Amino acid sequence: MNKLKKNSMYLLFLSLILLLAACTSKPTPENEAYIAKASDFEDNVFTSSQNQSIGLFGNDLRITGIYDKEAKRKSSLDSIISSISGGTGKQIEKIFTNAKVKTEGAKYYITADEGVSLTFTKVGERIIKDEEGIEYSTPVHSK
Repeated sequence: MNKLKKNSMYLLFLSLILLLAACTSKPTPENEAYIAKASDFEDNVFTSSQNQSIGLFGNDLRITGIYDKEAKRKSSLDSIISSISGGTGKQIEKIFTNAKVKTEGAKYYITADEGVSLTFTKVGERIIKDEEGIEYSTPVHSK
């Protein structure tokens, strides 16, 4: 019985060590496999299921869409689209100049004139997600 108790304690101790090791390891983000590149945005348009889109052409950032104040989920583009349309719900297209895309890991940091500052995360080969969790996709593979 003493040997059985000793083996049980050893097994319990080993299980505890493995459990603690698993709990202290850093969780890996779901998008760790995807690296954002500025070229992903070049001459490309990403569109959401809400039919809002964002694209970069040269140094111009093009944002199009409709602001739907009744939508259950809001996007990062909603505030820009709403301010341009005056909250009317009309389709807009706006070109912002001096656009720049910086990347770090899976993140895109987009800035342009008129105070535009947006952050997206690459979550798939052709899918990005804004800070509100809205996904945008493009049919074009990155360069």
